Amino acid sequence: MTKTRLLTLLVLFAHWVVAVLHLFLAAKVLPGPNNHVGWLAITLITLGHFGVAIALWKLSDRLAGLVSLIFFLAALSADLYEHFLHASANNIFMVAPTDWTAGFDASVFVLLALEILGCLLGILLLGRRTRNSSQPQFANHSVLS
Repeated sequence: MTKTRLLTLLVLFAHWVVAVLHLFLAAKVLPGPNNHVGWLAITLITLGHFGVAIALWKLSDRLAGLVSLIFFLAALSADLYEHFLHASANNIFMVAPTDWTAGFDASVFVLLALEILGCLLGILLLGRRTRNSSQPQFANHSVLS
């Protein structure tokens, strides 16, 4: 397993931890009836991350990069819309001030940073060539002979 894949797996794991923590923080800052943690959401988030981890573990660099890029782009798009563009209680500019607001805001920015990093790593994996095609093929001739 390459260093890029391992780093992508590490980013994926960190993203999963922060995403689940973010759900609990959102429950603290949102008004009712949206102020509970949905176990279905946690299950789906976990399954999504687990699926990408399997892709990173088993697929070729290009396919793993594509899966990773699609996953992190989807998460990035959803976070940008939900927390910056959509006029709702989840928008960081509209969150009611509580003791949990700073943590909620921080988790949004950490998720965004991890998603951007995940996209960059996915692009690196997607652009990676196989080991045989990346090295030039030389004839079995000596230059000096």
